[in-house]
Amino acid sequence: MVRIYIDIHQNGSYEQQITCSEGANLYRILTDAKLTLSRAVCRGSGVCRGCQVYIVEEGMECLACQYTVMHDIHIRIHETAEACSILLSQAGISEPKQKLKPDTPLGLAVDIGTTTIASALVELEHGTLLAQAGCMNRQAAHGADVISRIQYTVAHATDSPSGILRMHQELMQDIDSLIKHYETLGYSRSRIKRISYSGNTTMLHFLMEQPVSGMAGYPFTPEFLDSRRYEENGIEHLVLPGKSAFVGADIVAGVQYLKLGQTETYELLIDLGTNGELFLLNHTRGVCTSASCGPAFANSVKKGTIYGTTLLEHLADAVTKGLITKDGVIKEPYFETGIPCGEYVITQEAVREIQLAKAAIRTGIELAAYELRLPLSEIRTIYLAGGFGFYLNLESAYILGLLPEEFRDKVEIVGNTSLEGAIQALLHPQHMLTLPGNVRQSTVLDLSMSKNFQEFFLHRISF
Repeated sequence: MVRIYIDIHQNGSYEQQITCSEGANLYRILTDAKLTLSRAVCRGSGVCRGCQVYIVEEGMECLACQYTVMHDIHIRIHETAEACSILLSQAGISEPKQKLKPDTPLGLAVDIGTTTIASALVELEHGTLLAQAGCMNRQAAHGADVISRIQYTVAHATDSPSGILRMHQELMQDIDSLIKHYETLGYSRSRIKRISYSGNTTMLHFLMEQPVSGMAGYPFTPEFLDSRRYEENGIEHLVLPGKSAFVGADIVAGVQYLKLGQTETYELLIDLGTNGELFLLNHTRGVCTSASCGPAFANSVKKGTIYGTTLLEHLADAVTKGLITKDGVIKEPYFETGIPCGEYVITQEAVREIQLAKAAIRTGIELAAYELRLPLSEIRTIYLAGGFGFYLNLESAYILGLLPEEFRDKVEIVGNTSLEGAIQALLHPQHMLTLPGNVRQSTVLDLSMSKNFQEFFLHRISF
């Protein structure tokens, strides 16, 4: 056995000690000890370089995910599990300390995603955006997607604490870490008078500490979908409304923020992530649905291969060059080893996962339009939301068949519309807490129950 001595606070005092087996991976040891390096967004795959620690015996910074512990070491880490990784706004907003009156009320908007939690601090009187920050959702330790986390809570329903309570507590710890970050910027938590929450239906159930067992199987019945407004410890809390178990407040908030469906022409909002959601509507009717995409669209990475938008770009290039067949088979001489992309490779497994994910999204698009008997060419504007959509190379999406050719020159990248909707809720709560008529009347399309799903899905597997 070897020992790891940890200087958490950078003061030369090694206050924590961990014992582990010789040959253990340092990142895994720190993670198991709840010392998650929140800037390590690739979760130990060596891509983001966010898990750097200083190892005294080496006299240098090392990536924890690539360091094997062979003897006693002393390390300094730059952040604890209570810290959060900062995600600057996609609009390039910096984070200066704003000179505000001491009694100026502030509002905190929170978008609770399955993988990440984004937030924004707003001055309530004039709506000034003061700062933004985000962190990894620590619930990921219990499963990468909402289904696995629902299953976790059901399996641990009688534990102490219960699975639901544990999910709730971990979520509140993440939100508290974001508030602590804003305090380091000079914004006291005592000035936060209103907090708004957007997110998928499962995450909002965890927030409200509500059972999720009804969403563990068909007919996928949530405990609530309506908005919530309550006061706690002098702070007003606003929970945005959702549409169904898997079409949550996140995409509904995006529809409201973008003011979609106010004319006769149809508009489509697509939020690409671990769970892909879409909403197609005009001023009188609409259809919404969701499709499970897995890690392929989480803009993350997996050991030994690349994922996210980077993978799609390399994959589209490989298809164009004929290194991968239209059916998704890697050609020789790369079939066994994978197609090299720098220090990573495109594996056959990664190709298959992209095929399944892109076929699911494409099928969702086509079946939503089919439900309305609407040709794809008649959709006026397509909005791509979410972190994955923000970095997506559109040409790659067309080459691989993720998006149909009818969408060319119609796509707009809109960033995190769920967070923008939560910000709007801080300023105009009554408007954002009420579903518009066309959203309320829209049809929820359950792809798993659609008689056309298999035919459409199989047709879209190929590149």
